[in-house]
Order: sequence, then C-alpha cells, then structure tokens
Amino acid sequence: MQLIPPPMFVDYDILLACGLLIFWCGYWLVHISAICYGKFKLYRKPKPESSVQLIPSLVSLEHGLPRNNKKQYPGVSILKPLLGVDPNLFVNLSSYFQMEYPMYEVLICVVDRNDPAAMVANRLLEMYPSVDARLFLGGSQVGVNPKINNVHAAYQAAKYSLILISDSSIKMKKDTLSDMVDNMADDVAIVHQVPFTCDRIDNRTEPMTSPLSDNSTNDPSSFLKLDGQVEYQNQTRKQRRFVATLEKVFFGTAHARVYLMADLVGAICHTGMSTLLRKQAMDECGGLQAFAGYLAEDYFMAKLVVARGWRTTVSSRPALQNNGGSELSKFQDRLRRWVKLRIAMVPHTIVLEPLSECLILGACAAWAANTLSGGSIDPYAFYMIHVLVWFLLDWILLNVMQNGPLPFTKFEYLVAWLYREFMGPYLFLTALLWRPSVVTWTTRQYRLRWGGLSEIYNQQPTSSSSDSITATVPIATTTSVTYDTTVPNNYCSTHQQQPPNGIGFTSKIKV
Repeated sequence: MQLIPPPMFVDYDILLACGLLIFWCGYWLVHISAICYGKFKLYRKPKPESSVQLIPSLVSLEHGLPRNNKKQYPGVSILKPLLGVDPNLFVNLSSYFQMEYPMYEVLICVVDRNDPAAMVANRLLEMYPSVDARLFLGGSQVGVNPKINNVHAAYQAAKYSLILISDSSIKMKKDTLSDMVDNMADDVAIVHQVPFTCDRIDNRTEPMTSPLSDNSTNDPSSFLKLDGQVEYQNQTRKQRRFVATLEKVFFGTAHARVYLMADLVGAICHTGMSTLLRKQAMDECGGLQAFAGYLAEDYFMAKLVVARGWRTTVSSRPALQNNGGSELSKFQDRLRRWVKLRIAMVPHTIVLEPLSECLILGACAAWAANTLSGGSIDPYAFYMIHVLVWFLLDWILLNVMQNGPLPFTKFEYLVAWLYREFMGPYLFLTALLWRPSVVTWTTRQYRLRWGGLSEIYNQQPTSSSSDSITATVPIATTTSVTYDTTVPNNYCSTHQQQPPNGIGFTSKIKV
C-alpha cells in the first residue's frame, strides 16, 4: 500500500518574520552608510589648484575688483524665483550678491508686478551695481508648475552654460557656488545640495534669533505689513526655538539619511530647492518647459537626464534653508505635501516609507525576533535597544551634517527627535487618507495624477497656503503706490557687507 505524503503547509509567520528581519538589518546598513558617506562627501576641501587648468586672473563680480583666481570656472546664471516677502528674504537674497565666484549673473524672477518682493530685489540691484543682475517681471505660462512659470523667461535669457535655480528661502555661503561647480564633472548634468537649515537659535545668547529684530529697519520689506508677522511675534521663544530645532533634526537625520544613501547608490533623490543644471542637458530634454506639467519637476528632471546617460551628484555644501517666521503647522503641511507627491510618483512608497520609520520598524523587528526565537527574546527589551541605537546613530549623522557645534542642547534634541519620530507615521497616515490626490502649493491647489502629472484643482487662490509670508500693500487713492527705499549709511556695519562707495541709495519703486 503506497503512502500518500501529507500536504506541506507553509508557515507564513516565519516567512514574514524572516523578511522583516532582513529588511531591518538592511536598514541598519543604510544608517551606517549614510554616516560614512556624509563624513566623506560633505564639507570637503576645494580641489588643489594644480589639478585645474590655469588661466589669467578673472574679475570678481562681487565688488568689481580684480582677483587672482587661477581656477578656470565657467559662468553661472543664477535664477531666483520669488513670491511674497519673507522676513528673511532680504538676507537670503543678498547672499547671492556676495559670493566668491569669478563670473556669474543673478536673474531675479517675480511673476506679479505688484509683488513687494520686487522692491527687495530693486534695493539689492542698487546696492550692488557691479554685480551682473536683472529683475524679470511677469513670468511665462508654460504649464501648471508655478516655479517653472516664474523662471522660464529668465532661463531663456540666461547667457551662461550652467544654471543655478535656488529657492528664496536658501541662504548661500560665499564658497558654495564654487563647490557646486567643482562637482560638475563632464558626465554630470545636475549638482544638487542636501537640504539642511541655518542656525536660527543660539545657546550662547538669546534662545531665538528673531529674523524681525535688529536689522529689520534696513530691510525694505520692513516698511510693509507682513501677514504672519504678528503671529510670529506672538509666539513664545520656546515655540520658535522648538520649530527651529525640529526642522534641523528632521533635515539632519531622517531626510539626510535617505538623501545621502540615494546619492551613494546612484538612486534618484533630487530636491530642487538649490540645484545646478547643465543647460545643454536640459535643452536636450526639451528645456524647463518640458517639466512644467509636474509639481515635482526636480525628480523628473533627474530621471530624464539619467535616462539619457548623464549623472547627478550632491555638492559637499548642504542647502541652508533660512525661512523667516516658521510655524509648526506649515512645516507639517510641507511634509504632507511631499508624502502625497512621492506616492503619486513612486507608488511603492506606500509600503516602504512606513517601514523606514524607527517606531514602526522597531515594533515589526521585535515581533519578528520573538517569533523566530520561539519567545526566548524579549520583544520589549529588543524594541528599547532598537530605539536607543537609532537615536544615537541619528545624533552622529546630525553632527556630520552640522559640521560644528549644534545650537541646541542634547535634551532639546531628545524632545525634537521623539516628536519627529511620533509625528512621522501620523503625517504619513493623514496624507494618505485625507485628500491624497490634492496638494496645496504657493497660492493654489493642484490635483495629482498617477505618474506625477498635475492639474490645477481650484482656480481660486488660497491665501493661507504659501510657504512665504505675503505682504500687504497699503491702500492708496492713486493708481500706484510709491515706497521710499533709502539705504541707511550705517547699513554696512549692521549687515557686514559693503555697498559701493560706502554711501546710501534712494530709489522710488512703484507697485
């Protein structure tokens, strides 16, 4: 009598536990790799002059003075899209007029001719006449993406082969542009910066350095009534300090970890808040207008140029965000918008992103270890060790990103880190369940389609959705309003920058 073998049953709990532990081990490799790569890549010293072709001395456009620069740097056209007046806009924008780079132009773009941001731009154009800079008003309607519509005319008018597109919230260090160009190899089409934040808090003095204090009277935007300025001033120092700490912790840990690892393995992880483009590669792809149908144009730029054989890489200098009057609700809305964009572009984000969170992955790994060990491993002890090691590795990565003393205490880091870790799954869940295909950006709402294409969802502007603080122009009976934008003579000492000839300027700007 032939015996029939019993049917084989698959223990799905064991398979699931094995898969989770393999993923858990792999993510620790991501942690360690990001730290090592960040230590290697970030804040590298400039290349020695002997490795670069020598040319005659060039002229520094910062003050119109000659300098002996032996490195052969190509010209760069800097495109600055502006919308509304942020309390830190003047400081951020002025940093692009002071860079130590031999040949560049600054093309400031403002869509609305009545936008007070044009007044800030005109003030800087007067202060730095030796800098090759122009103001573009009106924009172009080439698609739904407001950023591309804003800078498209300036892109077409750019006279150099390299294009730097930088958001209004980015504050540039003097050597950053040189470093970005150093990373622009012959096979590279995009050099982008790892997003990070400026130090807006200081343990040594005040709990919070207010962007509206001290030098605000020298900023032309201070003559306007800023929506949100009162709310900012009403916030306690503890509230402002916590938001600034939270932003630095997020961009220095969870965001930096994925960003650095993606660059290490050659994956596409391009954030366009500060990016240097090779115009030849962009024109091969159809120019900026080819990406005007996407809100996340930065991702699709990188995707298309990589498909055409180019590479992307990160600069060794992080992008320093310097938002004025940051609010916790706006920061959370920003993260939700990014989640919705990632889901629309890369659908498997729905599964992988929650598993990359410390608390969720730790719970899964603790269950898997307990299951595979037959109950001999305590899941609670396993979970606590997991969280502790994750916390310490994030602290190391944050210090790598900072490259100097942190402006907050270890206890403040602990509070901000715990808040971010608990907030991450909540924001992902709310973004997934509450109108997942609708995002708010600048002053409009957009509907996302699978694949990343977007369309205007609501034709009515939404005044409260802009990341920047808008300005209210005083109502007058005449058809135009004139602002007196006199630069005080003591401006140099307060801002540590020198207007030409050390004199003040007065201009009448009509909006």
